[in-house]
Amino acid sequence: MDAKKIAGLAIIVIFLGVVAYFFLSPGTPEDQIPPYVTGEKREIYEWAKTPEGAAILEQIPCYCGCKFDGHKHTRHCFWRDDGTFDKHGVTCSVCLDIGVKAKQRTGEGADVCTIRKEIDAFYEPNKHLATDTPMPEGCQ
Repeated sequence: MDAKKIAGLAIIVIFLGVVAYFFLSPGTPEDQIPPYVTGEKREIYEWAKTPEGAAILEQIPCYCGCKFDGHKHTRHCFWRDDGTFDKHGVTCSVCLDIGVKAKQRTGEGADVCTIRKEIDAFYEPNKHLATDTPMPEGCQ
């Protein structure tokens, strides 16, 4: 085998090892955030698990197409109904963006109707991918 093939195989082995470590390594309870989730992603996962964060995200659709995975709202991108971790939000920039916007606007005092309308308007081009999330009560 020549040096290029060996180097290529080494890169593949290292890549697979990293993927296995981050996504398949045991040890983190399913109801906790794994250690590889850091920074802003970790903040959104933590917020999504709070009663306030969960209540907001359950009223906001996700626009990435995860409805085809059975998601009903943006909270499902981070936490399943049984309280277990969902890795989808780690790898999906749309889910993370919606979570960040919802958390930021909540912190600024915006109500769920305002947040929902802003996110719906921003993701209008992706509406065909939206989860079937009912409009929050009292929103028009």
